[in-house]
Amino acid sequence: MRVTGVLLALVLAAPAAAQDHQEEQDAPIVVTGVSLAQTQKQLADCLARHCPPAEDIEATLAHAENQFIAGDYAGARRTLAKGHGRNYRHRKTLPVEVADLDRAFGRLTNLNGLPDNGWFFQIRSLQALKAGLDDNDGRVLVQRLMVGDEFARAGRERAAEDIYRAVAKRARKTGRFDLLGYAMLREALMYGAIATSWPQYLGASERRIRALENSREPELAPYRSAARLLRAQLALYKGDRAALDKAIAAIPPQPNGKPMLVYAPPVALERTGTTTAKVSDPEWIDVAFRIAADGTVREVETLRDSGNVGKYWTAAVHKAVAARRYTPQATDGAMRIERFSYVHDVAAATGTRLPMRLSRGRISSLDITDDPSRS
Repeated sequence: MRVTGVLLALVLAAPAAAQDHQEEQDAPIVVTGVSLAQTQKQLADCLARHCPPAEDIEATLAHAENQFIAGDYAGARRTLAKGHGRNYRHRKTLPVEVADLDRAFGRLTNLNGLPDNGWFFQIRSLQALKAGLDDNDGRVLVQRLMVGDEFARAGRERAAEDIYRAVAKRARKTGRFDLLGYAMLREALMYGAIATSWPQYLGASERRIRALENSREPELAPYRSAARLLRAQLALYKGDRAALDKAIAAIPPQPNGKPMLVYAPPVALERTGTTTAKVSDPEWIDVAFRIAADGTVREVETLRDSGNVGKYWTAAVHKAVAARRYTPQATDGAMRIERFSYVHDVAAATGTRLPMRLSRGRISSLDITDDPSRS
């Protein structure tokens, strides 16, 4: 089974103790304003002068990002693959930089319709961090959780649960209660997501929510609040919208103008459809929307697309985005832009060794909002 897309971005941000580098791990792809030709030249010049590995990685990521924004998914993946080949050997001296490179490579590989290879490179990212950092370093533990997330997305909830619990055990042993709450919440989120489509998992979800709600450590207070929001989300799937409205209304308005996602219904595709796009270049749309002060979404529109998109899935994306709920804000009108990709995974076909596209696609999204506050 595949996990339904229910996210609490309120707590998907890094725990405070790991946030110095984890912000870079969870950061959205951001439009840089530098042209594709410029980043291509910068990377070529860097390689021509045999630039240091850290500069190589930075130039590689910048160019691959621009290729992705331009819709050249296959080109971005090739750029990252070559960067990985050149720089993975430097993981002991540049563990964070190499991990960033492999994490991006995994994301693009997933979007190219190769989800199994995608989570493999999330594991390689973890291995890069472990090569140069202590096993108890917050960045290593958070990357372990990200590997667990990849297993959860692939429907391997038992493997994901093992990872979440291993991180929780280590975090408790080392007194990292922020990461303990983070791990417990990821497990609760996973089972809550499954329960929205498979009611037999409601009991498993309830037990994990209750474990967080019954915690006593002061450091887990934000995660107890998140558990209450997750409980309200599950009530919504049972038809009780008032519970979610009440839970969101209880969140103090955020003063920084960066709304955090509280509720995101999955994109409901009524039919599978077909595509003329290559496997490595899925259909995509860039969707802009405004978040009102009360956390509701307004003015959803498609800014641009790949030119071969089907209206049935883009309409489903618009409907899902319009139903989202964010944290209340002190100011009105925060604008966001997200890239939605309609990906057809590659799989082995019966009776042949040739890889084939699955006719049933899946929707993946990434935030590409230009945020000047990010470096």
